[in-house]
Amino acid sequence: MGISMLNTIAIADSSISMIDTIIVIAYLLGIMIVGIMAGYPVLGIWYWCTDQTIVQKVLAAKTEKDGRDGAIFAGFLKILPVFLMVLPGVIGYVLYKDIIGDDNDKTLMVMMKNLLPEGVRGLMAAGLLAALMSTIEAALNSTATLTSEDIVKRMRPDISDKKLVLIGRVTAGVVVILAMLWSSQGYRFESIFEAINKIPMAFAPGITAVFLWGVFWPRGNKQGAMAAMTFNVVVGLVYLAIDIPLIGDKQLISKIVGIPFMQVGWYLFLLSSAVYFIISLTTPAPAQAQLENLCWTKPLDALRGKMQGRITDPRIMALILLVIMGILYAILH
Repeated sequence: MGISMLNTIAIADSSISMIDTIIVIAYLLGIMIVGIMAGYPVLGIWYWCTDQTIVQKVLAAKTEKDGRDGAIFAGFLKILPVFLMVLPGVIGYVLYKDIIGDDNDKTLMVMMKNLLPEGVRGLMAAGLLAALMSTIEAALNSTATLTSEDIVKRMRPDISDKKLVLIGRVTAGVVVILAMLWSSQGYRFESIFEAINKIPMAFAPGITAVFLWGVFWPRGNKQGAMAAMTFNVVVGLVYLAIDIPLIGDKQLISKIVGIPFMQVGWYLFLLSSAVYFIISLTTPAPAQAQLENLCWTKPLDALRGKMQGRITDPRIMALILLVIMGILYAILH
């Protein structure tokens, strides 16, 4: 939405006054800033703090510091896609603009076909398939674990391990079938990037709200958490149905109303937070014993505590990562 609309305004006819143009540009920039500064943290907290693929690996660490170091290291690795994926894509588009045309998804295939010899081209394809298989395996493993351990075993504590394994396998099979059916809807998205961010953004705000306020607000309870997540799931499904769109052929929210999905995520977070607060305050508070070592009484509690090494302390490493990200954004924005 943002850049294309700014370009449209820039070439508008002279009947639009300069003041009107400035007002519209300021409005659009405000939408973009809210979407980036407010929407991305909602998605980021959901993924880095609650997503099963991250949580499983952190919980498998030998010590708490190892878990923190692993998460910070993954943050450093997240810098690499800019140089391994984004910049090569830009270079490829510049080199083969006439071949790629308006279909940006062709960039990788065009680069492989024109830049790599046949043998290396095969190795590249094999590497891509291996990475894809690894990602799918992690997702299926997480889904099976969540279903068997966190849902079925809680409902039936005496269930045998053999049955749990069977339930996990069945769950993975069902997810594969649903994924195959869902893949036929990929044409509804403008790009893969939009798809992998828009779909989670419909459900991440409720989880982020529960996690964030659960850590910082001791008065919150399980009734508020369940109400917030149920509210988000219902509203998120409605949002996806009318904005992918699964119903009709027009994206009502993003195209007609003009609200980007990142900004929708921020609004859903605020609404889910409101539901969490209201239901928590109108239902019994959790016992103090249940809150032991679960809540921070002050936001700065995360920064307190004995230093674990010097430069290797997770807080120092997180600060270094933040500085690097700021420098890269200043250079590349």
